[in-house]
Amino acid sequence: MSCEIIQFSTAARPARHVSDKQTPGGVTAIGNRVLTPRQRRREGKPDLPPPATETAKNARIRTERRDAWWLAERVADYWHARFKWRQELETAQRYGIGDSGSFPSAHGCPFEGVDTWREAVAKQLLTPAPTLAAVAWKRAKIKTDEFNRLPITLARAERAIADDLAFLAAHPTRRSNSETMALRREFKEAMRQRIRDIAASRDLSDEEIKPVLRLKHHEIVKFAEKHGVNLEWLLEGRGRVFEKDPIRLNPKMTAAELAAVVRTLPEAKQQTIEAAVDQLLKERGS
Repeated sequence: MSCEIIQFSTAARPARHVSDKQTPGGVTAIGNRVLTPRQRRREGKPDLPPPATETAKNARIRTERRDAWWLAERVADYWHARFKWRQELETAQRYGIGDSGSFPSAHGCPFEGVDTWREAVAKQLLTPAPTLAAVAWKRAKIKTDEFNRLPITLARAERAIADDLAFLAAHPTRRSNSETMALRREFKEAMRQRIRDIAASRDLSDEEIKPVLRLKHHEIVKFAEKHGVNLEWLLEGRGRVFEKDPIRLNPKMTAAELAAVVRTLPEAKQQTIEAAVDQLLKERGS
């Protein structure tokens, strides 16, 4: 029976899966990692367009806080590793373990770097938390015996946590259930009113529109096809009311309608519009 020694420092590593996709907050995700503005600049990615919703805007703001938190965490981890390494080296040299003798003597100073590490932990506690998980870490840290040795008072740490919670509460990345339900009710009532408007223009009885007022998908499609109603207008109130209506420029027209209007223009004007749109998208970083 034989064995093979693998040098991990030179062994091939599997390539990390990279997925450049947009999250609901409008920020780019690579794998399971959401890129902060600084990371986007470092990787040569263009700035993102302005967020379209309030929750997306809040997600962007939270992500911006993550750069400072990540750095504070790395600094604390580094000095903790240095401190632990010094302790382990001192023990290893005392008993002649491994190649410990090839390093400068650590005898008499096993706690070198501990003060620097504690200062780094204190700074991390005062760094604005980007997520509730970071707040949970702070809460757990102030309950440990180690906290009593940090150069920070309990009152100051608790004040920082209170500020974090106030910020996160003021910048939610998801709508509350009550907000979502209210928006859903508003959307449904607006669609039912458009159905009633069509019924009034076509002299349809309440009995005839009763099925479509339930807002089942197949009933909505059937109603739109039977009465020649523009489905986008029926669902969202945008565009022309009936499919046979001429397309006119207006603030509520759909993208498909605008494209149809542009196609009717002379070639030179189409190229001018296309160049203007390209320039606008370039300015927004798309």
